[in-house]
Amino acid sequence: MSEKVYCKYCGSSASSVSSLTQHSCSKNPEGKYHVPYEGSEKSKYECKYCGSSASSISSLTQHSCSKNPEGKYHVPL
Repeated sequence: MSEKVYCKYCGSSASSVSSLTQHSCSKNPEGKYHVPYEGSEKSKYECKYCGSSASSISSLTQHSCSKNPEGKYHVPL
């Protein structure tokens, strides 16, 4: 059984890194494409800048974070 790979900026998922990174991500402040989340799947994700939490990366990143110096959205640890 293969694990999904998630984008750290928007929470989109794919079955492989290559499949994920070939699509664009509108929330990526560093560039155009999805960036793989390097952590493991969790029951709760926390923002590395403010500590807000959500049950999924996509739920966490749909809200803005006023403490994020690089962009607009929460970024998971």
